[in-house]
Amino acid sequence: MKLYSCHACGGSMEWDGASGGLKCSNCGTTVKVEDTEALGYHPYETLPEFTSLQDFPEQVIQCPGCGAEIKADAKTVSMGCPYCGASLVFDDRQLYFAKPDGVAPVMISGDKVRQLVKEWCGRHMFAPNLASKHLEVKFVSPQYIPFWVFRAHVRGEYSGRGGKDRTVTRKNDDGTTVTRTVTDWYPIHGTVSDDLENFGVSADENINKEYADFLFDSTPDDAFAEWKPEYFAGSYSFIPTVPVEDAEEQAKDDMKSELESRTESELRNQYDHVEFSSFDVEYSDMAWLLDQIPGYFVICRYHGGIYVDVVNGVTGEIHGTYPVSFLKVAIAFILAAAASFAAFAFFVPESVSVCTNESCRFSWGVFGTSAAIFGVIALIVYVCIHLWLKGRVLGRDELQKNPWLAEIIEKIK
Repeated sequence: MKLYSCHACGGSMEWDGASGGLKCSNCGTTVKVEDTEALGYHPYETLPEFTSLQDFPEQVIQCPGCGAEIKADAKTVSMGCPYCGASLVFDDRQLYFAKPDGVAPVMISGDKVRQLVKEWCGRHMFAPNLASKHLEVKFVSPQYIPFWVFRAHVRGEYSGRGGKDRTVTRKNDDGTTVTRTVTDWYPIHGTVSDDLENFGVSADENINKEYADFLFDSTPDDAFAEWKPEYFAGSYSFIPTVPVEDAEEQAKDDMKSELESRTESELRNQYDHVEFSSFDVEYSDMAWLLDQIPGYFVICRYHGGIYVDVVNGVTGEIHGTYPVSFLKVAIAFILAAAASFAAFAFFVPESVSVCTNESCRFSWGVFGTSAAIFGVIALIVYVCIHLWLKGRVLGRDELQKNPWLAEIIEKIK
């Protein structure tokens, strides 16, 4: 176990992306950490042996900084002392399992995270006007998420059919012309192959997949450096809890989907429609690496609502939920519905008028019937939008569906 403390005042040293080294939270002293290039892929024959968490039972340790007894659970690699804030890194535990091949050091400070989240929530079209002012932002210190990353040569053999559209015109008995689209289908089959790389799968089973995928996809390839324990000072990090073999299966599924999508895109240069009846793949030259990517997991409160966001600790990009003003949504919907009904009445005049051989006249009865039908349809659409916003934007069930969020809330109380 390593304790990172300031040689000048004894304060806790934490990784600071702005200075590119460790910085004392008390006196501001900095110590430069030289970064080196991240390691490359490993042949698949050299898979690390998965280590059960039972090999690392929860420990009660004495903080080297203040002497307090603190608990370190089975998978913890780095943490801060809850009493004195000392930065503790269990690098021996990390190395016993598998040394990360690359780590993307934290570049965004906690103060910057608070500012970014407030701005992000406030600038959405349907956000309350005072969201950025009255939003309460609480977050965990940056947490490193481990990712198994794979590459492979993928060969696919497919069969199916491709369709080409053509227009057919014919005349009816009454002299009117009718056109319709007809699709001609042709059998297709072939073989494709490609070298695919950078397919990441979260190695922490407790992290929400949507948030983990966001962190991986939003982190630039050039952000990684060779792992050093100093990068974890002041952050939470954990050993992988997903065996590499399980992650491999997910990565293979993603590779197959990618190759299938590329093949379909190429075939659409010849066909208007493509349908595969089979798409069989083979994998060779599999290789893997273990990366660590930092993220801030943020809990926001606004007028009794709880909103969950994740901030990429490297780029500052944000993904998650935010407050919505249902008054704004209702006004926008009413205006859109009124405009749609006006357009409908203009292009379908019989919906609001009664026409005879001599003239057309406005009819309240026809208008009322049409408005009632349109209103019912609009109400159903609005209810669907309302429920979608509550489920998707407000994140009302996030705590029940994601137990790891409860742990985050416990840390930031």
